Amino acid sequence: QQKMVDVHAPVMIPEWERFGEPRVAMTINDLMRMSSGLVSDTAGNRTDALYMGGALVTERATGWPLLFKPGTRFRYANNDTLLAIHAARAEHLDRKDKLGNYMPEKHDFDPFSFFQKLGMTRTYAETDWDDNYILSSQVWTTARDLGRMGILYLNNGMWNGERLLPENWRDFVSTASGPQPEGRALGYGATFWLMNKSESIPKDTFAAIGNRGQYLVIIPSLDLAVVRRGYDTREDRFDLEAFVDAIVEANRS
Repeated sequence: QQKMVDVHAPVMIPEWERFGEPRVAMTINDLMRMSSGLVSDTAGNRTDALYMGGALVTERATGWPLLFKPGTRFRYANNDTLLAIHAARAEHLDRKDKLGNYMPEKHDFDPFSFFQKLGMTRTYAETDWDDNYILSSQVWTTARDLGRMGILYLNNGMWNGERLLPENWRDFVSTASGPQPEGRALGYGATFWLMNKSESIPKDTFAAIGNRGQYLVIIPSLDLAVVRRGYDTREDRFDLEAFVDAIVEANRS
């Protein structure tokens, strides 16, 4: 919204600034849509070394080689989110510096000011030990705070009369403009899953889905945000579609 980052421009990754680097062709948009084309071990989301082993975002997420042309293959990977945040921060600081306002500081990329505007006072985003934000995980929050985030999207980025997100941002994140997951009941937008394949749920429904049972479901056409928090095992998965379907039916009646 402040026009400090262009999600459609080639990524600015300091660790990739060398002649002939093929990975700089990707954009933050590619990363947000899990279509970077980067290969990573196992399922593509193995970030245990960062989450629990003391590794850095800058050393862990930037080392994967390019396997496919960016924007052509979907592969869910926490590393794509890590790189999107890393690239956004680098571009933000670079533009600040070029404006001549002040020399950028390491901490001049802070999601907490955004949380505070929304009243998300019980939300905390972890960093690695070098203060790089993670945001692919390690965000501690509450059901009420998630509800506030949902209301922001229902209001199309407006909060208390102030525009916090670009006017077209909700459409951007909830539109399947990139390659889609194969064999899944859900589509994918930009960091949000899309519940556009369900027969009984409105086609504009999109959702933030956390590991093991945290859900924020946003349905603009019904002016409805649904939050569910719990802990699910692999053997006993929560049926999100049935849950949302029941709420939608109750809302209509």
